[in-house]
Amino acid sequence: MRALRRGDRGREVVDLQTRLRALGYDLGARDIDGVFREMTERAVRSFQQRVGILSDGVVGPITWRELVEAGYRPGGRLLYLRQPPFRGADVVELQRMLNDLGFDPGAVNGLLDARTTRAVREFQKNAGLQPDGVVDAGVFKVLGTYAAQTSGTHQIPDKNDGYFTGDLFEGAIVIDAAHGGRESGFLAPNGVRECDLNLAVAQALSEILPAREVLLTREEDEEISPADRAFLANSSGAKMVISLHHAAHVYPEARGTASFYFERHGYRSHRGRMAAAYVQRGVSRALGTFDIGEFGRSYDILRETNIPAVMVELLHLTNPEDLAVASDPYYPTAAAEAIAGALEQYAGRDKHFIAV
Repeated sequence: MRALRRGDRGREVVDLQTRLRALGYDLGARDIDGVFREMTERAVRSFQQRVGILSDGVVGPITWRELVEAGYRPGGRLLYLRQPPFRGADVVELQRMLNDLGFDPGAVNGLLDARTTRAVREFQKNAGLQPDGVVDAGVFKVLGTYAAQTSGTHQIPDKNDGYFTGDLFEGAIVIDAAHGGRESGFLAPNGVRECDLNLAVAQALSEILPAREVLLTREEDEEISPADRAFLANSSGAKMVISLHHAAHVYPEARGTASFYFERHGYRSHRGRMAAAYVQRGVSRALGTFDIGEFGRSYDILRETNIPAVMVELLHLTNPEDLAVASDPYYPTAAAEAIAGALEQYAGRDKHFIAV
């Protein structure tokens, strides 16, 4: 389906408005009329913000997928482990209730993976149900009965304050150089391509990161889907994912470094959030960039991976000062050293490093 934005009209807009209306969004006095006006754009932005994706008011593939997933209701379909996994709001609610009851499903990300299925089986066994990992309306009803008696925190407390129990560098770390191939990312006015910068920093980081093993999601200028990047990370047995990006903005005044960790519907990654804080401080200090901060988001690389992940936008290529930094031949090495140093401080639990 083509991307929809303000000014579009037709059956696809009717479909969009119908889905938004069903989710409780106000479309104004005209309601569902097949015309993408201001109120529809406002509803789209609100929805995007709620699920933690880019809030630009444009309905592209990711927003469409999220809208479809949001329409699934608990008990409305049979859930079981499969590939590709079931995705949707019903899976989110399943994971939330399991979390409340102390059956750890992993990240509350709306993806029915092996870890969530294992938690379902544990619950079924404890509740006297057949422990087959299959979830129907009956299982949801029993879950709801027990979950109603809990405090409803939707988050199993982290006993390690966002740090790893063992040595982070004893395992593998995945470095994701975003974009590549036909999907080159932003092209700067001086000809610098985002995909090339991402890869240059990733390659420099792979050479100095003191981990047992470092895996790159790509080693050349090639296009790799978000699903394949996540599959590599999930199947590698790695401890963490670092995804490298460079930002662009319509206003050239926008500048600086920002980092992101997984957060969605009230759930956040403890380790992702803490690691993002270290990376954010380390990069902005070392490069002398404006420290925008670290934020919870549901971007693909953060949501689809079942291990802690940090996505960092190192610089804004649309800002003249940031672009000058990125154009320095030593920049990839400097950025890599900043990230590696920050992760070493994180692994060493140096809380003074992230003190504001």
